[in-house]
Amino acid sequence: MKRIFFLFIILIGLYLIVTNVGSWLSFGKGNTESAVAANIKMIEIDLSSVNATIIPEKRDDIKADLDGKGKVNINKSGNKIRIEYEQNLLDGIQFLNHTSELNIYIPEDYDQSMTIDVGSGYLQFDGSSMELDELKIDLSSGKIDLTNMTTEKFVNKGSSGMIDINKLVTKAGTIDMSSGIIKVKNYQGALDASVSSGQLNIQIDKLVDDLNVKASSGQIKLDLPDGADFTFNGKASSGFIDCDLPLTNKITDEDKIEGVSGSGKHSVDVNITSGLAKIF
Repeated sequence: MKRIFFLFIILIGLYLIVTNVGSWLSFGKGNTESAVAANIKMIEIDLSSVNATIIPEKRDDIKADLDGKGKVNINKSGNKIRIEYEQNLLDGIQFLNHTSELNIYIPEDYDQSMTIDVGSGYLQFDGSSMELDELKIDLSSGKIDLTNMTTEKFVNKGSSGMIDINKLVTKAGTIDMSSGIIKVKNYQGALDASVSSGQLNIQIDKLVDDLNVKASSGQIKLDLPDGADFTFNGKASSGFIDCDLPLTNKITDEDKIEGVSGSGKHSVDVNITSGLAKIF
């Protein structure tokens, strides 16, 4: 029994040596890529297992600066630029290595479309100085922090992971999350949002358009501004809606809540299958 145990330890040691030899030899290695941003209509960012920051600044090109293991590539094709981070095959077991850091520099006057695909890891993006035509987010796992975003169209699709958004102004917003968590503060614009078994927390800064929110077995928290003008229509199949709003012409049944706030100009629709929604 002792021989089997020692043989097991030796095999683990050999595995660690083989899988990490490349990482030891390339410790601290990084690379920098860049491409001219003139006439670019689309920026695609594809990341996994890296801590990344998107930094808008006064510049004419797009640059990616990697500190750590792996490789970053920038490819330009027509009016599209694609930024992709790849891990080396010999980077070894992740918990033995420091997570690589990636800074992506883009022109602050870029006003076209951007897609961000995060498989794992962490990404942060402060768009204070930018106004995009369209921003698409696809999150499999990991975490994304967005701050001060202004875009004509916003689309978020994800299976898991967490997205934290502070201040988002858009004409049309779409959120489709499976089992992840999305938290939005200071939202302004039309919204069509749905979660399966995930969690959706939204605080509306100013109600300027219609809201349509759905959950199957997930949880929804919807914070509406005081004095907003809307008509509320809440329906629950086998779920539950907790509504603290001071509505007029309020109708409360077992499976629905209806009422009006102010002039009732905009519609706020909440549909729950077997989940839970709190409206306040």
